[in-house]
Amino acid sequence: MFLKDQLVSVISGDPSDQHYAHQYNTDFVSRWDELIDWDKRAAGEGTFFSDLLLKVGACRVFDASTGSGFHAVQLHKAGFDVTACDGSPTMVKRARLNFASRGLRIPIHGLDWRKLEPRQLGTFDAVLCLGSSLCHIFDKDERIDVLKRFRSLLRPGGLLLIDQRNFHAILAGKFSSPGRYYYCGRTVKVTLGEVHESLCEFVYTFADEVSYRLRVYPILPEQLRNEMRLAGFDDRKRFGDFKYVYDPMRADFIIHQARA
Repeated sequence: MFLKDQLVSVISGDPSDQHYAHQYNTDFVSRWDELIDWDKRAAGEGTFFSDLLLKVGACRVFDASTGSGFHAVQLHKAGFDVTACDGSPTMVKRARLNFASRGLRIPIHGLDWRKLEPRQLGTFDAVLCLGSSLCHIFDKDERIDVLKRFRSLLRPGGLLLIDQRNFHAILAGKFSSPGRYYYCGRTVKVTLGEVHESLCEFVYTFADEVSYRLRVYPILPEQLRNEMRLAGFDDRKRFGDFKYVYDPMRADFIIHQARA
């Protein structure tokens, strides 16, 4: 079943779903890198993001949803000037540990997106919001406000990159998590819990049978595309699993590209 009006968000009735940081408890975050498998993800992703950034001449990059720091590390290693950020205190702590263990000095901020200010952070050539993170915001107007915050951090013509789970396929009963590009850990199984037009629950079950759940809003690709337009972004493109030509019912993740 699909949203009849793709421009209207229905807010989850469970207040805990609105506080995304609460879903990332210490135990879950301690296993996050096991879920990702950095080496396998890096091999599957290749140079996709660095190629897009280089194509537009980007140098300074703001990683707005750094999580445990995977993309910040990859882009730093590729030569970009990266600033990391996350709204989850547990993820910020994990990212700092990952940076330190690799001997990297990547600045990181623990900030909710609604508090991003160019006067504090400066401006950037590109802003990345990856890991289907924007889907933690259930309200359309709040998402548009966050997108405007991202735009305020970008220089004129700067690049925005956002990815999201392929909720178009998920709501059509075509969910898959092959582990080729995202969530590559071999000891983790990703399944669905509650799913409907205003909520999608992902269940992550590890080898010891311990499970964790993330509950997000299932933004449809066209809905997000429209919200980016309303936030003032132009030249919007989409990719499915790092390919410009893709099957919209088979791609695991959709990546959106836009210019400020």
